[in-house]
Amino acid sequence: MDPTIEPIPEARQPVAAPAARAARQAQLDLGVRIHRQLGLLVAGGILYTCYFASELILPILLAAFFALLLNPLMKRLAQRWLPRWIAALALITLFIGVLGGIGNALYPAAAEWVGQAPQVLREAMPRIKALTRPFQEASKVTASLGEIAGDDEARRSRVVLQAPARANLLAATPRALASVLAVVLLTYFFLLYGDTLLRRVLLLRPTWAAKRLTVDIVRSIQNDVSRYFLTVCSTSIALGVATAGLLWALGVDTPLLWGAVAALLNLTPYVGPLVMAAVLALVGLAQFPALGAALLPAAGYLGLHTLESQVATPLVLGRTVNLNPLAIIVWLMLWGWLWGILGLLLAVPMLVCLKIVCSRVESLQEIAVLLEK
Repeated sequence: MDPTIEPIPEARQPVAAPAARAARQAQLDLGVRIHRQLGLLVAGGILYTCYFASELILPILLAAFFALLLNPLMKRLAQRWLPRWIAALALITLFIGVLGGIGNALYPAAAEWVGQAPQVLREAMPRIKALTRPFQEASKVTASLGEIAGDDEARRSRVVLQAPARANLLAATPRALASVLAVVLLTYFFLLYGDTLLRRVLLLRPTWAAKRLTVDIVRSIQNDVSRYFLTVCSTSIALGVATAGLLWALGVDTPLLWGAVAALLNLTPYVGPLVMAAVLALVGLAQFPALGAALLPAAGYLGLHTLESQVATPLVLGRTVNLNPLAIIVWLMLWGWLWGILGLLLAVPMLVCLKIVCSRVESLQEIAVLLEK
């Protein structure tokens, strides 16, 4: 073989190809890491904005969800040759009238109970102390053991009670009325111009596939969230009526008030029923002398809630809202911390919307899998 002849290039290819593939894979991994870090930064920025701009964002979200709730009725009225602006105005007027009538009917009982709340708490405190006496004795034993061990910090610790500042009702009332008016107006305009806004958004989408994806996401959100709202509202009303009937049969005072509160708290999964059971236990301890009779209202309500949550709601919803309970609890904690009571009420509908979007977008389908039961 002539030594001046150069070796063929193919002899170096098996060595160079793995190095090139490794370099490309490293670039891809770096891009994925950068993408995830940017996603975390964007999520943090969104949460930061939601926290400090809650007075602006909450009315828009409430109006959007009220519009989704009324949208099926809006379509039926519009199909009967009724102008959209008249249909939207009639629906909002009817909705406000129903809420106002319920509030007016329950206001005397609620005001009376609020006035009697300090007395009810004073009457229930001895019973609660009797129930918690074993835990108090155990804590005293733990404290004494700490003192024997020389825990000086525990001996020097003091409990300082600070009275909360009084709310300035005169300053808060105009802001609350402005927020309510903003929700009403935004709901009206969402009902009136929602379809037009969707068509304008579709014009901005660059490709036919992107337009189809947008329509699929919007229709799924409208159908699933509307169905979720209607189902939860219907089952909550049924649970409230059943709770009021049960409390009336047990002889509890103001059963209609507690039935309405049970229906309202049932809109928040897990947290609302636990709060309602605690309230009914407190009311029972203050009204009935026997311990069994005192705890019977709370036990009966928990039985009705179990029947509603495990049988009625899954039977109607099916697998439309298939969410992981752990994801729901974490989501409730997050938005309850950010927005308080309104955050608890809006948390599950927002989680349903998030799951719908993630299940339709290919790059976000892993999140949708994590959110499923």
